[in-house]
Amino acid sequence: MINLLDKFDKFIAREIERRSKQIRFYKNRIEVIKEWKIKVLELTLSKNGKVVGISIENANRDKLEKAIENADKVMKYLSPIPLEIGVDENYINKKTFDKNVLDNEKLLSKAEEAINYALEKGKETAGTLYGIVEKIKIWNSEGIEQSDRNSMAYLSIRVFKENSSAHEVSCSRKLEKIDEKVGRYAGELANMTKEAKKVKEGTYDVVLSPLAFSNLISYFSSFSSAFAVDAGFSFLKNKMGKKVANECISIRDSGIERDGIFSRKFDDEGVATRETSIVENGILKNYLHNSTTAKKYGVKTTGNAGIISPVSWNTLVMPGDYNKEEVIDEINGLIITNLWYTRFHNYMTGDFSTVARDIAFYAKNGEILHAVKGIRISDNLERILKNIVALSKEVKQIYWWETENPVFCPYAMVRNARITTA
Repeated sequence: MINLLDKFDKFIAREIERRSKQIRFYKNRIEVIKEWKIKVLELTLSKNGKVVGISIENANRDKLEKAIENADKVMKYLSPIPLEIGVDENYINKKTFDKNVLDNEKLLSKAEEAINYALEKGKETAGTLYGIVEKIKIWNSEGIEQSDRNSMAYLSIRVFKENSSAHEVSCSRKLEKIDEKVGRYAGELANMTKEAKKVKEGTYDVVLSPLAFSNLISYFSSFSSAFAVDAGFSFLKNKMGKKVANECISIRDSGIERDGIFSRKFDDEGVATRETSIVENGILKNYLHNSTTAKKYGVKTTGNAGIISPVSWNTLVMPGDYNKEEVIDEINGLIITNLWYTRFHNYMTGDFSTVARDIAFYAKNGEILHAVKGIRISDNLERILKNIVALSKEVKQIYWWETENPVFCPYAMVRNARITTA
């Protein structure tokens, strides 16, 4: 590589090679098989306190030299911003790797089995199965030179029966751990009741499935980034050491989780990833930091770079004391299986609304009386977290386009959630 220190004071170079395969199915048939290959070189260059970021696809020496020349030219037009590059080589690389996530025959077999399980109870199904392998190399001006490799697979399946639909996912770093039987579970949900009724607006006790609860926790994870706090996109500002959730809630970030599909050996600076406690027994303990935000706060980086904004890896909600059935049997209110279109009206206060997608139920003493339709949670995220009174022992890894970073998530019971109707 060109010696970047000839022109710049600091640098980080990341080379990412990624192969992805997608199996897409709808109307009970596999219809699309796609494959992508990318190779990208990402450069972060700093000179006289000014920083430029560059991304080069299929980089060669000519492309690199031109990009460096252009970066050097535009430096004079930029305002200074801080950039710190941490060093922590205590790498913990216990995560699993599986090259089979790109095996066409095995991917097709998994997808077909998921469809067949779904049709045991459902009438029609659609979804996707992805397999991804990536290799990452990193160099920086602090002398770090490391490499990493990662694999991930995730299945997302929706099942339809008459006017009902249900959604389930399965995620793992290993293809063999993708549970095709989630198709059957989604089919069973979609088949549970034929008639959906409206309910009155008001406050209800609510059970959130892992799929639904993970949606809210994914947002909470992004709010725990020190950059989000500083930028005014988090209700966690000035809450350090204060209660932000019920005491039954403990939330951690982990870049070292063995089967966490976003686990990484190092962050975007080259700093070793780790496990960080964000909330412990309801008390906010830490923000997520890169080296730049850590210096501003007078703490150590948590290994969550993002060069500009610290990012979460895998979010872990610690399990509770109840079996899943016990959480559901306690409910006099609503059971919500999925959420989407979550929108925050005020990031600084945590006010949001979200739609209950797919089938939801009204239950009394744990007995499901009928399905419900047209409901929305219109509430405050901190209030929701403080009103959680029970978590299941069962925890499931959730990742799909409404849960943008993986969340290991239990079932949760929330008291007095504010429900509005369409």
